[in-house]
Amino acid sequence: MKAIVLAGGHATRLWPITKNRAKPLLPLGEKPIIEYIIEDMEDVDEIIISTNEKFASDFEDYIEEYKRNNVRVVVEEQDSEEEKPGTIGAIINLLDKEGIEDDLLVIGGDNYYSFDISDFIDFAQKKDAPANVVYDVKDKNLASSFGIVDTEGDEITGFEEKPDMPPSTLASTACYFFTEDKVSLFHEYEKHFKETDIPAEQYLDEPGRLIEWAHEQTPMFAYSFDGDWFDIGTPTGYLNAMNAVVDADVVNGKVENSQIGDNVFVMDGAEVQNSVIRNSIIFPNAKIKDSQIRDSIIDQDADIENTQLNDAILGEHTSL
Repeated sequence: MKAIVLAGGHATRLWPITKNRAKPLLPLGEKPIIEYIIEDMEDVDEIIISTNEKFASDFEDYIEEYKRNNVRVVVEEQDSEEEKPGTIGAIINLLDKEGIEDDLLVIGGDNYYSFDISDFIDFAQKKDAPANVVYDVKDKNLASSFGIVDTEGDEITGFEEKPDMPPSTLASTACYFFTEDKVSLFHEYEKHFKETDIPAEQYLDEPGRLIEWAHEQTPMFAYSFDGDWFDIGTPTGYLNAMNAVVDADVVNGKVENSQIGDNVFVMDGAEVQNSVIRNSIIFPNAKIKDSQIRDSIIDQDADIENTQLNDAILGEHTSL
């Protein structure tokens, strides 16, 4: 069995934090986001991190630091978000390049899940069919922000991307399993849409569109779980994921005469003096003095003094 970890995005919604840093390598607690995913893949023989050229060396460094001998990096052929082949396009290119003919797990490298990936694999293998991890958001208003699957039992009978009238509250997550004989669905999907007038950037982008098409070609199943799921694509998602992982505030830096509230992560080398920090992430070597920081992310080497910040993202070396 092989796995593809999707890590090729440029994460523009988290800029400037992710302008020069791959989102899956952002710290979540004491380790990077991607490590939570990879350490859970005990049943996978080989793991391929699919990323862009800009961040390839960073992932190579991660593999070396965490001694992941069954993990390697494959570079997507694109230099910017505008040139990105789309998530499905990148998978198809990788399948062609690697000649993958194994059971295949595909998972987003920027999500935090609390389910056991081995349980999902067991579920899909027992069904002997493609499967998608789904998460019940339990709110139809919230469901309209996601790709939503409809089911009969645990078989997928429908899929709609961000529907105005959601048929269910089961959100499709970026975690998919394809049996060896169904990996060909990617190429069949591409061939089908090449014969339409739909622009390639639409049908080669979101993986959910493959589910939308493929469940009508072959039985596909939904694996639902209880617990946590966070799409770490926004500052709020990042802060919420940190809150789920970290039991209380974590202060690895230097803090003097300051009030540290819940869900605060102060990394090594950061300094906080005479300040109030609430629900925020402070990266290494940032310096905060006589300030109030709430619901914010402060990148490394930022220097903040006599400032109030709410819902802010500050890039590295920023001075206020």
